[in-house]
Amino acid sequence: MAAAFDRGNAAAEHDRWAKPLILHAAAFANPAGGSFIDALVRLAANKDFTTAFLCPPSSAAFAWTRRLERAGVRILHAATPLDVARSVARVAPDVVHAHFAGWMLPAAIGAAAARARVAWHLHSGATQSRGARDLARRLKYAAAGRLVERFFCVSPDLVAYLDRFGIAATRITELSNGVDLGRFHVPSAREREIARRAFGLAPNDRAVAFFGRDATIKGADRLAAALATMKSPPYVVTAAASPETLSLLRAAPVIDAGHVADIRNVLWACDALVLPSRVETVTYALLEARACGLPAVVSPLCGLVRVFSEDAGTAFVSADDPRELANAIDGALQCDRAPLDAVMRQRVSLDAWACVLSAWYAGKSAA
Repeated sequence: MAAAFDRGNAAAEHDRWAKPLILHAAAFANPAGGSFIDALVRLAANKDFTTAFLCPPSSAAFAWTRRLERAGVRILHAATPLDVARSVARVAPDVVHAHFAGWMLPAAIGAAAARARVAWHLHSGATQSRGARDLARRLKYAAAGRLVERFFCVSPDLVAYLDRFGIAATRITELSNGVDLGRFHVPSAREREIARRAFGLAPNDRAVAFFGRDATIKGADRLAAALATMKSPPYVVTAAASPETLSLLRAAPVIDAGHVADIRNVLWACDALVLPSRVETVTYALLEARACGLPAVVSPLCGLVRVFSEDAGTAFVSADDPRELANAIDGALQCDRAPLDAVMRQRVSLDAWACVLSAWYAGKSAA
């Protein structure tokens, strides 16, 4: 743990800052960091607060840790859920903002000991559960959920999910993810040329981006079935793809980028994004792709439709029909890049997202 947050000097440091301390907690160990780290950097730009991030020790090896530190974010480490609860209690922040699922319970328990306000931020779209797992979730929201002042949900299906567990609507804020529109932009000709060369793409090669971390959820089988109906299927550039995803796509011309340091290179190199997911919230993949002007072929899932229904560059298609999906992919590949219009830019802006959270940190309404 960083020395600045040891038990003996945490209070002195906190008094010296004379600012509310916002502690974000997440079992986040993505080497690339991505837009989640962009979001923390943007929140840290608000100098009305001091921002800290509690994350696993493995994150120390990643470049985004140094980026957060340069932005003024204080980094803490916790290896186990017990460490999380103890760290939160010891630091005694004003607000604990827990992201994703892994550390929500221990963060809330530690916050109760510190008498801190608590927010849980639901990012995942995997809301269907049965049997023992469903019972565990019910217990989680019935017990620890009472310690939570605000639930932030990135899509309407997550709002409905919380309603199933009896969470009052007055405690829920639907807040779509946002992206840094300064970082994610339509590439210049030179940026695109460099990105395509890095993946071995010739000038006339067609390529789609597909992110298949989970083959079933992300619809790798649907994409494989669609590509099988195409006479000249495009290259599929994947990032962070699972072995199952690569196996399903083995008959297609796949370029496996592995874990990339900057996902913009994939989005700048490709000609379209394919997102035939079975479950999805307002995923960063679509936000980032569209910010880069990439035409997108997307499953008509409620969170995505809510945000992108009026976006000219997003085509919603039933991914269960291979030929319909293939036709949509072919159509997207024939389109030029379609920059977001002014309304869409405001809707997906990281600045707008950060304003909502900053207002809640300050004790104002987040409804």
